[in-house]
Amino acid sequence: MRVGSFEHREPKTLAEVCAILSEHGDRARIVAGGTDIIPRMKQRLLEPRILVNIKGVEEVRGIVADEDCLHIGSGVTLTDLQRSERVRDAVPILAEAASAVGSIQLQNMGTIGGNICLDTRCWYYNQTHVWRQSRETCLKVGGEVCHMAKGSRRCYALYSGDTAAALLALGASLILVSARGERRVSVEDFFVADGKKPTVLESDELIAGVTVPRQVERAHGRYLKFRRREAIDFPIVGVAGFLAQDEGVCRALRVAVTGVGSAPLLIEGIEPHVLGRRLSAELVDEVAEMAHRQAKPVSHMEVSSAYRKRLVRVLVRDSISQLANKA
Repeated sequence: MRVGSFEHREPKTLAEVCAILSEHGDRARIVAGGTDIIPRMKQRLLEPRILVNIKGVEEVRGIVADEDCLHIGSGVTLTDLQRSERVRDAVPILAEAASAVGSIQLQNMGTIGGNICLDTRCWYYNQTHVWRQSRETCLKVGGEVCHMAKGSRRCYALYSGDTAAALLALGASLILVSARGERRVSVEDFFVADGKKPTVLESDELIAGVTVPRQVERAHGRYLKFRRREAIDFPIVGVAGFLAQDEGVCRALRVAVTGVGSAPLLIEGIEPHVLGRRLSAELVDEVAEMAHRQAKPVSHMEVSSAYRKRLVRVLVRDSISQLANKA
């Protein structure tokens, strides 16, 4: 498969990038590592007229720490994220999630911004143009049917990014920029549960950076990923857990799950249930059951909904148990 013809731009500043996006809208697409957009172009899922390469934009490539936050440029590669002492010291769970993405080759090319904006996937969508022509056009490409959920008026394509789950658990936010200005959006609000358009990012915007707030003392994070193989594959389920304890008493606990819907899921109601309590095996099981109830996957990509839900319970329990023993 080959990509169609397109114009390649290499701006040097964010202002230049924003100007191009403002002028051309949906006809222009951002590319950094290209590990997601290029395969989609080969499948004719995207046919942009202009690719805007942001590798040369220094404003999106740094990692800076201040008293309150860790600021990460969207163009930082997943490999650089893992190697950064600032990231490993402040939020090692993010480095762990980055190390779980694809393979070493993909980590060398892919960026944190690209991984956050990973497109949703579906057996009936991620196919060649010829294959898709044999079926009724689906919702994700402008049709009126979701082949994964018959009769649904919503697209159920699956989100499978790894770093987003860690960022959700960390309470991170994103800096979105355009020619219209800049806005800050929490990672939780950035995603919407719609496989057709899974984020609030507008056609003239790009993610310029990620801001991770300084975490409380004695806090630890863990990202667990279950997949078919030890490398390459997207998660069947990925779980990010973040725990802070003081002398065995829970002071903070957040859990996020990826691979179970059209957006990563932050499990609700955990902290009111556990704060001020010791994390006994029974309490950990209760939290795992909360996650199990809130995850509502559909059978997808050869994996049944029941199996994914069971994995959510197992991985949440394992993640919290490991964190409790580490703290």
